[in-house]
Amino acid sequence: MCYNVSDMAEDEPKFDARLAEGVAYFEQMLQLMPEDRVTLEFLVVAYEQLDRHEDAQKALVSLTKILIKEHDTAALEGLLPRLEASDYAEAKALSLRVKTLIAPAPDLTPEVPKEMTEDEIVESVSSAAVKAEFALVDELVDGGVLSEEESKRLKAQIEVTPTAGQVFLVSALQILEKENSTALEKCIAYLADRHAAPPIPLAAFEPPKSLFSPFPALTLRVRGAVPFALIGKDALVAILNPADEGLRSELSAVMPCRFYLTMPSFVETALARMFPVKEGLS
Repeated sequence: MCYNVSDMAEDEPKFDARLAEGVAYFEQMLQLMPEDRVTLEFLVVAYEQLDRHEDAQKALVSLTKILIKEHDTAALEGLLPRLEASDYAEAKALSLRVKTLIAPAPDLTPEVPKEMTEDEIVESVSSAAVKAEFALVDELVDGGVLSEEESKRLKAQIEVTPTAGQVFLVSALQILEKENSTALEKCIAYLADRHAAPPIPLAAFEPPKSLFSPFPALTLRVRGAVPFALIGKDALVAILNPADEGLRSELSAVMPCRFYLTMPSFVETALARMFPVKEGLS
């Protein structure tokens, strides 16, 4: 799926001070790590939404040069239409170079999953989420962010989450946000550094509905994941458990993904908007 400028414009949110704050944060990160792909990918999208066209083009050029240096032909192929559509001279020049480097994309057709009933699918996804959240809590204890007592309390609450019937979001960070905001902030800071998933002000974005459709809706709703923008062929996805390799792999099998951390309440709001009450989170 290629990055489409006109499609993105339809979903472009109105200016929001929180988005500007997020941009300022990532601009500081870029000064420290000028070749960080994740930061540049975010800034390309955010600058466009703030109508900072020249900054967006400069970030696009920087990102393209890094992809060329890393020989990431798949990502370069996704950026090519955007480079060709650019009115920025350096971007147009790079588009010619990219054309000589890209190769046909491999066949990523997923295997046909085993037939399961709806209840079995809900139970399978929910059970996997519970195990992943237990592992996340253990990691936070090992990292000295949570105490053993906090761990036991969190696991007890996660364990009583229904894994059959209605659909529920399963998230240790969601529980912490409601009960201990100070602990939540420490956990997010720790996980962001450990798993290279920078915090993102998701409330400043209006994720396009079309971006949700390729991904398994049940996985997004139960495990707390929100695809909020595209950069080239890559989906930018906000998640609540960056340590969940199973979740990362499942989403990345649909399309290449870049992962970010965000506040649980932001995820709940975005999911509730995409999946109405009668068929959404219970």
